[in-house]
Amino acid sequence: MKVKTRTGIVSGKTLENGVEAFLGIPYAKQPVGDLRWRAPERLDDSDEEIECVEFGHSARQFIDEVELASRHEQGEDCLSLNVWVRGHARKNLPVMVYIHGGAYFSGGSADPLYNGSNFAAAKDVVIVSINYRLNLFGSLLLDCLPGGEDYKDAGYLAILDQIRALEWVHENISAFGGDPNCVTLFGESAGSSSQALLSILPEANKYFQRAILESGPIQLYKTRERGEYFAREFAEIMGCKTAQELLAKSADELIEGMQVWCDRHTYEVSLIFSPVCDGSFLPKKPMKAWAEGAAKDIDIMIGCTEDEFTYFHFYFDDLPGFWHGQFPIHFDDQIDIDYWEQAYRKAWPERDFAENYTNFMNSTGFFVGTDLMAEEQSAFKPVYNYLFRYKSRVEGMGSCHAIEVPFVFKNLDTASGLMFTGDNPPAHLADEMNDAWFSFAKTGKPFVEGKAPWDPYTAENHIHMVIDENEWKPVHSLHAKEDSVFRPMYEVLLND
Repeated sequence: MKVKTRTGIVSGKTLENGVEAFLGIPYAKQPVGDLRWRAPERLDDSDEEIECVEFGHSARQFIDEVELASRHEQGEDCLSLNVWVRGHARKNLPVMVYIHGGAYFSGGSADPLYNGSNFAAAKDVVIVSINYRLNLFGSLLLDCLPGGEDYKDAGYLAILDQIRALEWVHENISAFGGDPNCVTLFGESAGSSSQALLSILPEANKYFQRAILESGPIQLYKTRERGEYFAREFAEIMGCKTAQELLAKSADELIEGMQVWCDRHTYEVSLIFSPVCDGSFLPKKPMKAWAEGAAKDIDIMIGCTEDEFTYFHFYFDDLPGFWHGQFPIHFDDQIDIDYWEQAYRKAWPERDFAENYTNFMNSTGFFVGTDLMAEEQSAFKPVYNYLFRYKSRVEGMGSCHAIEVPFVFKNLDTASGLMFTGDNPPAHLADEMNDAWFSFAKTGKPFVEGKAPWDPYTAENHIHMVIDENEWKPVHSLHAKEDSVFRPMYEVLLND
């Protein structure tokens, strides 16, 4: 089947389940050659036929056994998206655009975990997933180097790529049966943080109406001071003094240099490559902009898993070391982590601190920030807050970071899904999660047949929907103590 878009006639394929898949559709001019480290350029109008039956290149990155998209063919020419729909001849279907995670460092839409086929087969919806530039190709602040004046956008290219993809969706999705005025973003980890930033940007939030933020508060970014330090350090590693000298390096050479760079910063890698927030495009204080209503027109669903940080055992044996390395950067280097560790000890003296360190990280890194975002947004629109509590069958994983994703997509039988859930995950929970995510995308309110009503989260009731294998239970003030103890640390993100 073929679909006429502004940028070409897209030829896709019909899958065994009847879903039509259009894979690897270019949404911008590819950022290669002189376009490396420049803002993504709009594609020209075209009647050219484009065969779109295979995923486009993953962004350049290290090979990572956890991030399966890294094993897919990589290239700097990575600006593509994918569309799944069950019969594109229909009209005005809700559209859901997935933004993958990976700390702005790794990942991609080719990961089987994010395949939209099962979601599109289950619901009257158009599913879209996107690739965007990662790591040094997506966030290297070059304008601090000699000759870098022409690369003023290089510190937040990942976000600019996402905006360009959303523009393409807005212009073309009706040709696939989607309603450009009923677009919901969803995504996990850096994909969630991306949505938060997109929601506070007028250049972006005009392209969508709703967002589902999964396990990624807004404070995943770096300051200009951090960005300049890292850019100069990387130039020194590469033996380059100017932006032009870096541009002359091959992608392979840059990746080799990035390995040396990452080895120097074992625990900060997840933040080195986050977008630069300095007020030139992204606000210096994203949380402050959020609290002041920059996302006031966006319907928000937001939440966490109960045991977020057990996931990071995939990468780090020393989780306290990891947290000491990256945590202060979350807060513009304005907090003392030792002080907040002592605050945890005083608040929960009955707990063995070493054995409960992941509780400390979950609270400070995810729960409190998420609840604060929900509370601030509730002043403008109803907000729905969840805690996903289903425990993995894999020993030690618990309800880890990203475990909800295979349930949302109904991709329980994929290798990457089973890596999180373990064997024989409950299919009925996937049906319910899929129902909730879809109903929010369609109506702005999550709903699951036969489950308790999901009321909005407010400053007064603090309702979380606690989601487990056999129960959806609304709980008031779930994190009341954590919010009380740790909310003051977030004041640095709210103040000038």
